[in-house]
Amino acid sequence: MSRTITIDILNPASIDAAVKEIRDYSKWVQRKADELRERVAELIKQQAEVGFNGAIASDTFKVRDRDDRSTSPEGPIIANVKVTVEPGNDSTLVVAHGSDAIWIEFGAGVYHNGSVGSYPNPLGSSLDFIAAIGTYGKGNGAKEVWGYLGSDGKIHLTRGTPASMPLYRAVQSVTRDIAKIAREVFST
Repeated sequence: MSRTITIDILNPASIDAAVKEIRDYSKWVQRKADELRERVAELIKQQAEVGFNGAIASDTFKVRDRDDRSTSPEGPIIANVKVTVEPGNDSTLVVAHGSDAIWIEFGAGVYHNGSVGSYPNPLGSSLDFIAAIGTYGKGNGAKEVWGYLGSDGKIHLTRGTPASMPLYRAVQSVTRDIAKIAREVFST
């Protein structure tokens, strides 16, 4: 929305009116920027939720008991992740909550994600807290299958987790539409 402000420089009332118009316009721009930020965050949240729903948190096999090494497919464990939009001071965050979130976003293990030391998520290498594929868990992710003792007292074998990247993909998708979204927000 464009505005034209006309000022009679010889009239103090005209200057005062122009200053008021500029302040009002500045407030309008700030409201629209906030609306745009919230709308973009909500769109990212919605798309990320779709990606997390049904994502595989662990591709596991069941070991019948500690002494019996025979296995049977246990099947994939479906992710338990909740995505929220959290407003802050001049910012809005889209946050994936849940112990499975990081594994689904960045992946674990070479079986699903490529060679040791790689990062299937393009942002993985730029984040200090993300371990490269195959390096987490004392290097067990470098194996195609590894095991862990579950809370049920049984050994579970896993192939890890494919990097589904629901947040990354949601941001990429919404970014492609950002000009259209901004036009919609600022045209009202």
